[in-house]
Amino acid sequence: MLNKNQFMKKTILVMATAISFFACTNPQATTTANSDDAMMAEFRENAKVVEAALQAFAKNDLAEFGTYVSDTAKFHGPGFNDTVPFTKAQWIERLASFHTILKDIKANIKGSLPGLDTETLKPNGNVRTYVTWQSESIINGHKYNNKFYSVFKLNADHKIIDEDQFFDATGVVADAMAPKK
Repeated sequence: MLNKNQFMKKTILVMATAISFFACTNPQATTTANSDDAMMAEFRENAKVVEAALQAFAKNDLAEFGTYVSDTAKFHGPGFNDTVPFTKAQWIERLASFHTILKDIKANIKGSLPGLDTETLKPNGNVRTYVTWQSESIINGHKYNNKFYSVFKLNADHKIIDEDQFFDATGVVADAMAPKK
C-alpha cells in the first residue's frame, strides 16, 4: 500500500505526463478546408488576383485583365439604374470606354479586406477592395481623385466570377466629357 507521500508523487507524475501530452498536441493538425485560416489563405491569394487585375486595367492592358476573369463572370456596375449584370465581354468593353476619355489612370489601392459570410461573419475567400483612382480627362484636362469600393467573388481557380462596384461613375463620365472651360 502507498503512503500519502508516495501517492502524491505518483499523482503529480501522472498529471505532469498528461499535461505534457496535451501541450504537445498540434491543434492545427485538426483544421479543415473551411477553417478561418484556410479561408484567410484563400483570401490572400484572391486579393493578389484582384489587385493585379486592377493594375492591368489602370495600364490599359485589358487582355491581361481578362486573364483574371472567368468567362462566365457577372459584373454589377455602379451607374445610375445599373441593375442588369454585364457579361465578361461587356465588362471589358465598358472598361475600354474609360480609356477613351481618361488618361494617366492610376490605381492607389488603399487596402483589400476579406469578404465575410453574411451569416457567420467569417472569411469566405471574397475580396473587398478600397481604391483611390487618379486620372485626367483627355477632353478637358480635369484631374480626378475618385474613391472606389468593390466586392469581388472568385472561384476555386482564383478567377473573378462576380464584381459589385460602388463609386460615382456617372459623375466622372459627365465631367470628363464636359467641354473645356
